[in-house]
Amino acid sequence: MKWTRKIRRTKRPFCGIVLLGCLLPFSLMAAEVREKAEAEGQVVFYASMNTVDVKALADGFKQLYPKIDAQFYRANDSQLMEKTLTEGRAGKPLWDVIAITGFYGHLLKKRGMLEAYDSPERKFYRDAYQDPQAFWTSIYTTYAVLGYNTRLVPKTSIPKSYQDLLKPEWKGQIGMEARPYEWFATTMKNMGGEEKGLAFMRRLAQQQPQPRSGRTLIAQLVAAGEFKGSVTVYSQSYEILKGTGAPVEWVALDPVYASVHPTGIAAKAAHPNGARLFMDFLLSKKGQEILRSLRRIPDRIDTPPDPPRLIEGIRPAVTSPEIYDDFDRYVRLFDDTFKFK
Repeated sequence: MKWTRKIRRTKRPFCGIVLLGCLLPFSLMAAEVREKAEAEGQVVFYASMNTVDVKALADGFKQLYPKIDAQFYRANDSQLMEKTLTEGRAGKPLWDVIAITGFYGHLLKKRGMLEAYDSPERKFYRDAYQDPQAFWTSIYTTYAVLGYNTRLVPKTSIPKSYQDLLKPEWKGQIGMEARPYEWFATTMKNMGGEEKGLAFMRRLAQQQPQPRSGRTLIAQLVAAGEFKGSVTVYSQSYEILKGTGAPVEWVALDPVYASVHPTGIAAKAAHPNGARLFMDFLLSKKGQEILRSLRRIPDRIDTPPDPPRLIEGIRPAVTSPEIYDDFDRYVRLFDDTFKFK
């Protein structure tokens, strides 16, 4: 049966009045937030992405809101988490907005360090990329793919599934991060359940994957031919290498581990209105276009990455809160399975 929607025709003046009535409160609210944010005069952004990218976002915000001084601090995830905890213990949080990886975003929410904020921009984000209670929204995601050396892997041998990696020709030829705990737990759980996924991971361990520290390094080693391919490196790394002429390519094996980057507002932000305005900017099309120009994959549904194939045909597997709550068990399970230590 085909379903059709009957459209009721209404006189234009009435529609215009209704629309104005809906938009006016939001417009006034946005203007009020901006006015208060400009009175605060500052917003502080903590992020674990590289300094160039953080600065680009801060500069983009300042172009739109020149009366607000957007300052930033950049560090890796663990350092950033330690800094926020230290400030919290001292009762003097210095940050207003933070962008960090999934595990630490989960901890920040669990410790009550984030404020719920349902930005009007959140309607452009899929459910898996935002916290249901609005404590955070992911601004960009990285996707773990199978990257491979095109000189070592002929087209007829390109894996079409994870099961293909269990073939004899891949033994000792797979690069892997030494501690890819989130990839391990999330991929395993999305292979038809933990029991089935763990059985695969144990067989993959028998293929003697080669552990290395650092995804960028692993991608470079694939390009150099040290091993045929890798399973934990993100697709952008291979796209960047391809641009330099390196003999690499990648395919997305289902499920695709998606590393989201939760971004939220401090529960005790010194500049609460500036924080909301900055959060709106990061989630806006303008903010997402800046991230795209930085070779990242925006999470906003109307801002596809460059190139679009970075998300085409991908079934993202995002780490669930249940995994994070039982994370120590998955760490032990990975170590017992792969025995890299």
